[in-house]
Amino acid sequence: MIECILIIYIIYSPGFVLVSQFVTSDNYNSWSQTMNFSLSVKNKTRFIDDTLSKPKSFDPNYNAWMHNNRFVIMWILNSVSKEISTSIMFTRSASKIWIDLSDCFQQSNGPRIFQIRKELVNVSQNQDSIGVYFTKLKFLTDELVNFRPYCTCKKCDCNGVQEIEKYFQT
Repeated sequence: MIECILIIYIIYSPGFVLVSQFVTSDNYNSWSQTMNFSLSVKNKTRFIDDTLSKPKSFDPNYNAWMHNNRFVIMWILNSVSKEISTSIMFTRSASKIWIDLSDCFQQSNGPRIFQIRKELVNVSQNQDSIGVYFTKLKFLTDELVNFRPYCTCKKCDCNGVQEIEKYFQT
């Protein structure tokens, strides 16, 4: 019984680190993907994608929402550098922190996108096995998808649709 309680405490502890890398300007895309996976395992993605709105203080779900929101905030704070954490630590909404980090670090990288597209056009199997060839293709296409813009508001009023159209026209 004690082992079970200890495991539950470790898994749901706000000090628990969900991802092994701190977010930087160079790794935001992979960090956000990993963090999103980790939060989905804990069934907490609705706190960062803003699909679970904060209940009113008189709502019976208010305390549970606040508790879970704080967990998500702590997990995010534990996965960013000290310099970055100081800019988000006073934000009281996990979704607001998520949007702030996205606004700061998710940048369109035109030269890298061009380079990936060029590599995709020129990739060939040569003497590689099918598995190695497929892995090269998959890595390049997955990396390219990471640079694709998306709608952050889930209501299509954030200018995301225009960014997506512009992305596919270039």
